[in-house]
Amino acid sequence: MSKKYIDIVLSIFFIILAVLLYRSTATFPKSALFTTAVYIKFLAYLLAITGFVQLVKSIRSDATITVIFAKNPKNFFILILSLIVYVWIIRYVGFIISTLIFLPVTMRYMGYNKFRKSIIISGGITLFVYVLFVQIFSIQLPEATIIFGASL
Repeated sequence: MSKKYIDIVLSIFFIILAVLLYRSTATFPKSALFTTAVYIKFLAYLLAITGFVQLVKSIRSDATITVIFAKNPKNFFILILSLIVYVWIIRYVGFIISTLIFLPVTMRYMGYNKFRKSIIISGGITLFVYVLFVQIFSIQLPEATIIFGASL
């Protein structure tokens, strides 16, 4: 695929996303119209403007560069599939457990063979995300709902 074609498609995608984002504020409760809705509309405007600018630049360019998404498409699609499974399984085993399993397995699959180091890296990333969201921002991460047939 050429870079010009990819840029045009992505620009149109982001413009459509901006429109959908802007329209989503219509269903907000009245209490959020002057707080959250204003912020979401601002983001939608920025996304639409940058998408439009990129679209114009892409149409005007004469780039004939060929873009290769992955050297090994099979590995790329397996990675995408594993991400989908990871997101799906989070609701059942929770963020912490699924992340502590997903990261080292993915690192191993992608060619990182230092198992002990990958466990430490995975633990560090999980701890960082936990502290950032739960402790600092007071946002709860997904928790386990079913483990070995028991609801928590």
